[in-house]
Amino acid sequence: MNLSVTSSVMIEEGPALSLTSELEVESYAVATVTLDQGASRDVSLLPQDGTPVLLAVRAITASGDPATVRVRPNPSETGDGEEKWIRVTGTLLISGADVLAGLGTPRSLGIENTGAEPATVDILSCLDLS
Repeated sequence: MNLSVTSSVMIEEGPALSLTSELEVESYAVATVTLDQGASRDVSLLPQDGTPVLLAVRAITASGDPATVRVRPNPSETGDGEEKWIRVTGTLLISGADVLAGLGTPRSLGIENTGAEPATVDILSCLDLS
């Protein structure tokens, strides 16, 4: 199946950059977790076969504002080191097998709510099986 990724970066009174890519994916996983302030949870995303090609995370509060969380790829493998966490305020989009390989080829995520109120975190991960 085809996956379209479209986003844009705009600087007020400055340049704008539109980013579009098409990915061929064979499988995807979606997860939603709601975490109270300070709570954490590990979420399994993908099987061991295949290559992750996209990871998208959206964190929002009950009012729809961006929430602050941190995520850790493959938490059972990476341990508790602070350097393994990625801070996310609102959204995170990582596209490309090479980039995801640099993060340890995430097949699961540890998620911790570091914000001041409960957060809902939506995760989409896509896989190429070839």
